[in-house]
Amino acid sequence: MPAEFVHLHCHSEYSILDGACRISDLVARAGELELPAVTITDHGSMAGAVELYRTADKAGIRPIVGCEVYLVDDRRAKEPPGRRDWAHLTLLAKDLEGYHNLVRLVTLGYLEGYHYKPRVDLELLQQHSKGLIALSGCLASRVNQALLGEDMDLARREMDLLVQIFGKEDVYVEIQDAGLEEHAKVNPGLLQLADEFDLTAVGTGDVHYLRAEDADPHEVLLCIQTGDVLANEKRFQFPNKEFFLKTPEEMRRAFQPYGRELLAPTLEIAERCDLKLELGAIRLPRYDVPGGEDAFAYLTRLCEEGLVRRYPNATQDLRDRLAFELATIREMGFADYFLVTWDFVGFAKREGIGVGPGRGSAAGSLVAYCLEITDVDPIRYGLLFERFLNPGRKSMPDIDIDFSVHGRERVMNYVVDTYGREQVAQIITFGKLAAKQATRDTGRVLGLPYGVVDRVAKGIPDGVKVSFDDSLKPGQELREMYDDPTPIGRSDDGREITAKTLIDMARPLEGLVRQDSIHAAAVVIGDRPLVEYLPLQRKGVEAELVTQYAMGDVEALGLLKMDFLGLRNLDVIDEAVRLVRESRGIELDIPNLPLDDEATYAMLRKGDATGVFQFESTGMRDALRQVKPTQFEDLIALVALYRPGPMANIPTYAARKNGREPVTYADPRLEPILSSTMGVYIYQEQAMQIAKDLAGFSPAEADDLRKAIGKKDAEKMEGLKGPFLEGCQKNGVERDVAYRLWDENERSAEYSFNKSHAACYALISYRTAYLKANFPAEYMAALISSVMDTKDKVPFYVQECEAMGLEVLPPDVNSSQRDFAVVEGRIRFGLSAVKNVGENAVRAIIEAREQDGPFLSVWDVAERVDAQHVSSRVLESLIRAGALDSTGDPRRGMLLVLDQAVQAGRKSQADRHAGQTNLFEGLEDASVAGGGGGGAHPPVPEGEFDKKELLAGERETLGLYVSSHPLADIADQLARKADLPIRDLETRREGETVAIGGLVSSVRQTMTKKGDPMAFVQLEDTTGVVEVVVFAKAYTAARALLEQDRIVIVRGRVDQRGGGETKLVAFEVLPFDAVPVVGIVRIEVDARTAPADAIERLRRICEDYHGDHPVVVDIRTASGQRRLRLGPAYKVRPDQALFAEIAASVGHVTVA
Repeated sequence: MPAEFVHLHCHSEYSILDGACRISDLVARAGELELPAVTITDHGSMAGAVELYRTADKAGIRPIVGCEVYLVDDRRAKEPPGRRDWAHLTLLAKDLEGYHNLVRLVTLGYLEGYHYKPRVDLELLQQHSKGLIALSGCLASRVNQALLGEDMDLARREMDLLVQIFGKEDVYVEIQDAGLEEHAKVNPGLLQLADEFDLTAVGTGDVHYLRAEDADPHEVLLCIQTGDVLANEKRFQFPNKEFFLKTPEEMRRAFQPYGRELLAPTLEIAERCDLKLELGAIRLPRYDVPGGEDAFAYLTRLCEEGLVRRYPNATQDLRDRLAFELATIREMGFADYFLVTWDFVGFAKREGIGVGPGRGSAAGSLVAYCLEITDVDPIRYGLLFERFLNPGRKSMPDIDIDFSVHGRERVMNYVVDTYGREQVAQIITFGKLAAKQATRDTGRVLGLPYGVVDRVAKGIPDGVKVSFDDSLKPGQELREMYDDPTPIGRSDDGREITAKTLIDMARPLEGLVRQDSIHAAAVVIGDRPLVEYLPLQRKGVEAELVTQYAMGDVEALGLLKMDFLGLRNLDVIDEAVRLVRESRGIELDIPNLPLDDEATYAMLRKGDATGVFQFESTGMRDALRQVKPTQFEDLIALVALYRPGPMANIPTYAARKNGREPVTYADPRLEPILSSTMGVYIYQEQAMQIAKDLAGFSPAEADDLRKAIGKKDAEKMEGLKGPFLEGCQKNGVERDVAYRLWDENERSAEYSFNKSHAACYALISYRTAYLKANFPAEYMAALISSVMDTKDKVPFYVQECEAMGLEVLPPDVNSSQRDFAVVEGRIRFGLSAVKNVGENAVRAIIEAREQDGPFLSVWDVAERVDAQHVSSRVLESLIRAGALDSTGDPRRGMLLVLDQAVQAGRKSQADRHAGQTNLFEGLEDASVAGGGGGGAHPPVPEGEFDKKELLAGERETLGLYVSSHPLADIADQLARKADLPIRDLETRREGETVAIGGLVSSVRQTMTKKGDPMAFVQLEDTTGVVEVVVFAKAYTAARALLEQDRIVIVRGRVDQRGGGETKLVAFEVLPFDAVPVVGIVRIEVDARTAPADAIERLRRICEDYHGDHPVVVDIRTASGQRRLRLGPAYKVRPDQALFAEIAASVGHVTVA
């Protein structure tokens, strides 16, 4: 029997870090208590409204949508920080009109009243009061604040204002009693006001968490919000533990002392709140068709014109396919959708903004291909339209578009300008407390040391969806900690805390909303102002306009959601095309590149794919070497196969492609479906095609099967199994073959992939590979420019350039541009790649150079470049990077006069601004005028840093060595101690033991989960960089060797499991003592004391240590000294063993 009470004042998790009720749990608890309705009234937000509506409606419980708004006198007034100028007011939507007014109020609270909180005032309440019920509010309401101040007259005036605005029948006096003194003080006055105004009093609970036992976790949540700790008694906290969702009986007992019925009115209000939202309708924006032509007729005309462009000799089959797609689009009412998409994609292409060739299932549409929304031929590559739009099931299409990162915002601005600022917004996303984050936050709130909490948190495996339940299963590391009664530390208030205590406090917080943010790509476009459908927010005048509903709720309202994604690789392609045009005078037509370029496939077959989209990971390069691609279909297959699970099929695909294994088909009708993948099931589209061709499924039924497979929906799969097997039987498929095909359907849930998406991304991969293979300097320059914000990537790709035989020149103030550029086939560093040199400094340097010519000295740079943008710090970085080497002065000398140059430059600029001139201005002698490179200033001192310091400066400012490498002179010696260079590690098998040598470039010390010391070490040689993981045992033995700039030999196990990145797990770290690099080995022999066979011994030693260095022997005799130069057959390999043997057997050795 339904309870005779409804909670009307509840805060869900969307009262962020204040409410702790998940909506699904709230609805479930309401069901347990047999409450006929469930309400949310979050602070200033309606973020959970649609989620509540959908969840409660599904559970057969009436949803009541409300909001506890922040009320002020003037929403536009800005109170000083920290001064509270707002009060609470509880509003509930009676119907659709009330919902729309509540949406407008909450939206305007952000758009017009946001100042720390989204605030509304009486003016807005008067404008948007219809359809709303007002409850007078909690203790923070204006009425209650007046009563707490013992001002009954003010309380009357506040209550009267509510009655005037909402009408007597829609105002209720809200009574709460959580056992607080304040409630005891205000409630008699509230009941008196109810009598005076003839209003109904209604009992509510100020619900912030679900059950009584959730009070302590809620206190932790409040501390997360305020950044406080539990031990601080003065922190913001709730006064008791009574703010939970109480049972009707508990509510009745709470209100019994007041002697009047306060619960029955909740049912009256619930009955009056009968909101019906229209979910699932399609609400597409309208495209403004030229001349008022019908949208579908215009779309048809555009497609027919596009068909001729794409297929000059279009067959009837093609025309039939286009007609079928257009008919489906017309039936579903999606003509405007395609036109809107075509419009902004066309804008991007006209503006020279990089656009991807497609994404997701949209590439299966011939209509999209004819409109040039996509660039992958769906006919040639067997892509299915019904994978994109199911003719038997009307649902919103989903075309996500990749744009260049630099152009994406311009496209979004175009959409806003075209469809109206009120009709376009970005979509909110909510970050939630995952298990690991909840543990860290709770540990901080308890005041536990960071290292202690970190060890427990690391017991939770990485992963977005890894829960406490997963981590506490038997055998898991967290379970062992949880069961260990040993305290892990003390809280700030002195309590001993075990891992169990910490986890039990954190666990109730798991999954709660922690913060809101803006979705990286999603945009909603409405057919009318969005505020007519959903609430919006903007946290400040300069902030973005964002929906309050998350993506799923936006789509449930039937609004058009599109993803405008930024893809850096498109910027790389655009920049490479520009560089090719500038350096070679060639205009590349990227959309029409030939897909059979042999140079491209030859490069990929070697696994030479560093910098190639999707293909540059270690594992993918190995897959390329296995498969040896010769056609575009191979690249599509690799994109689909290189994922956990399906990658197990790569060896089979490779063996069949390269003739080592036969390709067979269980039924001849499978050949046209599976031949492009060597008989291996890879794509979801293959399962759909098999269902159509062999089981007789309709396109819609085949798509239903695809969805059931993808979602692993056992119930739907079981329902489709019979029709599939029966269809196969009717079509003459052998019984065992039919069952094998069905088994493949069930297994394919683990590995099948969307071929349309794979084809689109394979095309981007091919385009980047084509540019690297045919225009390597231009492509690599563009690639490095694209990663200058992530400095660690710059040295990685510069090393790749060196491996490709491309010379990379250091930055130069007299020739470098902002980004990396190509100069006579060589790559010149961009000025923006220099540490501490910002955008404004780069612009100022280039402007000064273009205006008055090359810089002659550091004095010249300081005088001519705007001192506001180029400080002494900037100049020092440029000097250390070698960017002023072209002036002819040594770096050391320039740094010695730097302060003087900067001061002189500032004075010179100040004089020019003041209109003063100096004696030398206007003279043509470059040694005196032009920039003061000669006589006007003291000369730059002679003398340069040693090589080590020069290279250190380059490393510090550029992240890598440019002019040379510290290991260059001893690379041969290091190679003799190592099994292979670092660059070749990726070719070694998982678990293989190898030795490598290199320079320690960084050491990050940390602790294992057991508390033992360990380190992550970056080791580099002249060919590359690798991360070495040094666990406790090896670390203890090698701690003294793991210092920056130390050269070491590391023996360890190859680890290929790091998400495509090869690492080495160290067994031991050994010192490496390099022999000084020499040109000539000089041996001194004292014939008076040397053994009689000294020369013979020397001959044998030289033969044993044969190498590339000539030997000179100085023989001292009683009659004087003679010098012998040994012939080429006796050249040696100088190392410590050679020197030791000569010293022991013959004489003294020196090197030169």
